[in-house]
Amino acid sequence: EGREEAQRLLNLVGEGQRLLGNALVALSELRCNLGGAPPRPLHLARPLPHYGPPMLVQQATIPIQV
Repeated sequence: EGREEAQRLLNLVGEGQRLLGNALVALSELRCNLGGAPPRPLHLARPLPHYGPPMLVQQATIPIQV
């Protein structure tokens, strides 16, 4: 029983790390032009093909104050 619980925990940690890594990859593709007038929209530097069909965030702009 202890070994099964340890394996389950290890699997959950691995899955959490994978999801965190995917989130960091997506965040690393966000760009902001500081030369533009506020609010400055974020945009993707390039599409994220490994996430399957285009995601809604690829077509949206997100105004931020920098």
